[in-house]
Amino acid sequence: MDTEREQRMEALRARVKAKKEAALAGEAEEELVVSTAEIESATAESEDEWFAMIDRDADRWRNLAAALIFIGSLLGIMTGALILQGNPSELLNTSFFAESDAVDISGTALEDVDGNGVENVSVELLDATTKAVLNSTTTDAFGYFSMSNVQQEVHIIVFSKEGYTTVERTFVPDNVGLDPVTMKPGNGTRQESDDQSISGWTLDNAVGLSTVIGILTIGTALLGVQSAAEIRRGKHYRRSQYLAAGALFSRGLIIVGPALILFGMIVNLFAKEDFEDQRED
Repeated sequence: MDTEREQRMEALRARVKAKKEAALAGEAEEELVVSTAEIESATAESEDEWFAMIDRDADRWRNLAAALIFIGSLLGIMTGALILQGNPSELLNTSFFAESDAVDISGTALEDVDGNGVENVSVELLDATTKAVLNSTTTDAFGYFSMSNVQQEVHIIVFSKEGYTTVERTFVPDNVGLDPVTMKPGNGTRQESDDQSISGWTLDNAVGLSTVIGILTIGTALLGVQSAAEIRRGKHYRRSQYLAAGALFSRGLIIVGPALILFGMIVNLFAKEDFEDQRED
């Protein structure tokens, strides 16, 4: 198209030059005639150039939108990876990665009044369901006791000694140790529950939540990568915007990534008419 136009312009210049030379030489002036077909052809060429320019501008908008959304999503993937990585030393100490779920437990039995350790208190570890005795020991002269290889699940531990009220405590073993047991003079049985160890927020819970957040962060960031690919193809406008909206939850560097993705969605609005599904509508 450009070559044909140049040839026409060159022919027109030649005619004008010939006319000027004829006028200077005193020859009869040739009438310069421009046909309707030439005007229509020039108009059509101008319109083609105009639409071509619009298409180039739309491509620029689409490329910019795709780049912004891709960068924001990439930040989300990096953030998710950092969340999953966490603190390796703490992560390896949790039951998720521990070689065994068994821990050692220890504690003390103390007098109710003076707080001194109570010697020779019988300590029995029971299964919480069957009440079967799993382990047993006695306290030393300072009221201290310990047990090894106790599974990290709900147990009942019983403290008993003649002349003292028996204590039955429900708990979940951990590496922290049991709270001191108060031995009160009297008869009967006193029920206790270590609510903090049974229902409290543990490190395993924290690691589990962090893992879920990290996976969701990476998953939503991948939606943004797909959105950038859709924008580059220029076929489905709505799909590209929906995918980018999902990528807003990727939390790349907290707010930087979502801000880039949101800006990319706004830029993509300017290229809306360049998508195939929008042209069909």
